[in-house]
Amino acid sequence: MDTGPIFARHRRVAFLAAVAALATLATVVDAATPDELREERREVQAQAAELASEVDAATADVDDLEVALAAAQANVDAQQAAVEAANRAVIDADEAQAAALVAIIDLEAQEEQARIDLQNAVIDSYVSFQGFDDLEALGDDPWEASRAETLAEIGTGTSLEGLDNLRSIGAELEFQRLLAEQAAVEAESNREEMRFRLAELETALAIEDQLLLEAVERQERRLGEAVALEALEAELSEQIRVEEQRIADAIANRIPPGGGSVTVPPDSDIELVTVGGITVNVLVEDQVRGILAAMSARGFNLGGGGYRSIESQIRLRRANCGTSDYAIWEMPASRCRPPTARPGLSQHEVGLAIDFTLNGRVLRTRNSDVFRALAEVAPQFGFYNLPSEPWHWSTTGG
Repeated sequence: MDTGPIFARHRRVAFLAAVAALATLATVVDAATPDELREERREVQAQAAELASEVDAATADVDDLEVALAAAQANVDAQQAAVEAANRAVIDADEAQAAALVAIIDLEAQEEQARIDLQNAVIDSYVSFQGFDDLEALGDDPWEASRAETLAEIGTGTSLEGLDNLRSIGAELEFQRLLAEQAAVEAESNREEMRFRLAELETALAIEDQLLLEAVERQERRLGEAVALEALEAELSEQIRVEEQRIADAIANRIPPGGGSVTVPPDSDIELVTVGGITVNVLVEDQVRGILAAMSARGFNLGGGGYRSIESQIRLRRANCGTSDYAIWEMPASRCRPPTARPGLSQHEVGLAIDFTLNGRVLRTRNSDVFRALAEVAPQFGFYNLPSEPWHWSTTGG
């Protein structure tokens, strides 16, 4: 298929480099301050967003779409890892604060008991005093000797140990209070980081979901187109199937976010008419006749394939996806083996799309005289090209 690559090679490399940077930054915690890290991440994300915006899943080259799907997945995985790391940091800080608070309560109790023990030691020193000699008793302050002896005992033996213990408890208590204060600050900082990480994860998930949805819609349409092309050009039909199998493999481990609603079509018949060998809905008979006449006047006698019965697609779904209503009508194409488009989604099934051929070959390039002529003529009659498929024209352009 000559759809033209969405990325030049250097753009694709730049895109992957941006994603790699995002993945690296998502797990870095201590390499920079939070503000510096956020600013660096914003710059990288802006670059990745600019590059990712160039990927249109509906028309992208299969290589570029694979790169974009892998990039979206890598970004989500990196952001998820960052959220988990931030959450662990919050838990660790909370546990450190809780441990410090428990230690403070215990040390305050020890400090109180140490004070009591020291006071009792002083009282015991006074109580245990055995008296003084007669000369000391006749002095101006008969209790001076008792106080001196008591103070001496406080400075030695068990009393000295009590003072040292009280000082040690006080120092440890001051240290634990500092730890608790630091842990509280760190816990709040980590909670802010956690909120930041969660917001980035939500953004990454939204980007991936949108890309997955577009990839699923593209796959449904192109697989349906492969079926429509079987009778016109089997080689191209098989090429489309191979490419869409690659996309199915790329999204196999990611749960598609829905894939659009499907309504089982009513039993009413579509009125058909054949114009120049192309079977279409009678509602577009005049438009198709006008296109063929105008192209013939320019020297191009076009043929093609139009209407395709929905029943053939239902049979394929039963064979490849399952026999339940869900398997036939709702299951994403990528979950069938091989991937198979859901019935009711193709414009071919209502006779409003045509795959044009010239001399029995579908129009595979936009860089041709016949395509340029058709691009001028068809819109005048209400038919529009799907950019990724030069041969495919419909009333909606899809």
